[in-house]
Amino acid sequence: MHCECKVNQAGRPKAITAAVALGLIAAPLLGAALFLRSGRECNACHAAAASADPRPPGDLDWSGVAASKLDGSRFAMTDLAGRPAILYFWATWCPQCRVQRDVLNELGGEWGGRLRILALSVDDDASAVSRYLEGHAALSHELRASPELLELFHVEALPTLAVIDATGRVRAVSAGPMDAERLRSVVEPLLK
Repeated sequence: MHCECKVNQAGRPKAITAAVALGLIAAPLLGAALFLRSGRECNACHAAAASADPRPPGDLDWSGVAASKLDGSRFAMTDLAGRPAILYFWATWCPQCRVQRDVLNELGGEWGGRLRILALSVDDDASAVSRYLEGHAALSHELRASPELLELFHVEALPTLAVIDATGRVRAVSAGPMDAERLRSVVEPLLK
């Protein structure tokens, strides 16, 4: 089964066949209905990608890797030191990323300045991200993911979330959307 939210290492959607494209037209509508009805991941691709609990990735050395701001300037991950952070890998073309963004905006309001949320777009075009943000609320930092970050966090499905504590240790990585309750259970112990 092909999922429109799968990405290749360049951050682009994987090529799709005409038959799959037709299925992708109907799948988001059905998936959205199922998601709203059940409150769970909306399709088999995300359900398979997302584990029951976020998996601890071990000690990843991500501190030397950078992302870029939408204007093209560099954002060093070392700038995150001192506060917990969520790395949110997403794309403008990913329907589940929209749902995840709403959850992150809601929780970001609850958590205030105690946590940073980095929205790391895999879109090729920064102007597409800027246009998207004209109609949607921005998170703490709106950035573009580097190929190194995608590889380091094994981003193969969107959205992917990585939770990092105040010391810079990666505490969890989860492929597929996380609901508010599950995300709170991972993040709130880091805010104490």
